[in-house]
Amino acid sequence: MKTCLRVLLPLALLAVLGLPAAAQTELTGINWEVSKLEGKNRAPFTSVTALRASPELKFTDRLRAIVALRNASAAPVEGLVLRYAVRLLLLKKGDAPEKAFWGAPCYFEEVRVSKINPASQRQVKLIRFDLADQLRRLRNTGFYPSALKFEVMIGPRLGDSPAAITREAVLEITKI
Repeated sequence: MKTCLRVLLPLALLAVLGLPAAAQTELTGINWEVSKLEGKNRAPFTSVTALRASPELKFTDRLRAIVALRNASAAPVEGLVLRYAVRLLLLKKGDAPEKAFWGAPCYFEEVRVSKINPASQRQVKLIRFDLADQLRRLRNTGFYPSALKFEVMIGPRLGDSPAAITREAVLEITKI
């Protein structure tokens, strides 16, 4: 029996160590879309690279981030949690753009993703940013936003690589 264990144990370890690591779910990209209010109707969402907003005017657009997730494994992934935070790049009126600074996160939320099928991708639409309220709060402060930073992370699991589960995207804000 001992001889059998001496032979089989190293072979079992080699078999286990030779298996590839389980593939993890990863964030592959972030895109921005906005829907503008045209009269009483809302226009369809369109892709944007910059946002037109100002604290002096009421923000009526709907902004959303499209987060792309990829499951490279042969098994479905269930119960993912996406955590995201929003920050504004603030600039004091009259200062040079180099003096802008990132404010503390002004919005934070968790969103659950029920399932991603094996060897597939899924897009998750994140729609809550509380941007209109943040712009309203900046009114008459002497500061205005010049960019919005969106930081997103998949709830970490054992063996995940930080580079695969975190992403950030910056959306420039131009004055109206």
